Amino acid sequence: MKEGKSRLKTAFWLLGLGGVLITVAIIALYTPWLPIFDLREVAVSGNKETTALDVARAANVRGGVGLLSVSLRTTAKRVSALPWVENVRVRRSFPHGINIEVIERSPVARVMLTGSACALIGEGGVVVAIDCRGRDGAPLLKGVSLSKAEPGGRLAKQGAVDLMDALQRATLPGAVVREVDISKGESAELVTTAETRVRLGALDEAAGKIPYLEALCRAVKAEQYELIDLRFGGEATLVPRVRR
Repeated sequence: MKEGKSRLKTAFWLLGLGGVLITVAIIALYTPWLPIFDLREVAVSGNKETTALDVARAANVRGGVGLLSVSLRTTAKRVSALPWVENVRVRRSFPHGINIEVIERSPVARVMLTGSACALIGEGGVVVAIDCRGRDGAPLLKGVSLSKAEPGGRLAKQGAVDLMDALQRATLPGAVVREVDISKGESAELVTTAETRVRLGALDEAAGKIPYLEALCRAVKAEQYELIDLRFGGEATLVPRVRR
């Protein structure tokens, strides 16, 4: 009998506590002037190319509002619009803050514009900057057009996006790519720092050839060849350098 009363008492206690918590949440949500869970701090992490101030401005959350009234999804969507930002996670940090964690794009290519201007392309084919200084490690991409020549613009051809992302993920011993040329009839060709030319064939299929190139570079010394031709299925044609 006592055990039953004890369980009933515990149930009423939990029910009461739940009611209190719900009441506090409602008060904090609908009375932002009450500084119980008001927003006072925005913490930014994971950013290198984008300043914390730019992230906070993009988040567009107003100090003093109820923390529970801040839409995490909307805030993440706003921050995701920044050119460098590939992924973002937003969470509340009680009692007075939100944390914004960003993952930035890696540079995958450079595209020369008119004059000496240069567009830096990040993963996903997004223009992250109109400044390529210090980015010589990113391959020069030829024969492409941009939706707009400013941060936030994109590579117009999806095949080029897929190819550059595949190259970014690949490990190619002895075949560091310095140039990617797709200006010859929608056919992609790579040029390495050792001046080895790699023909991949149709642009729409070029990204799918990168795993074959990766396996080939592990099996042979790519720098010893003048030409590697991967246009025909999984078969590779290798042309050795002429020794003089």
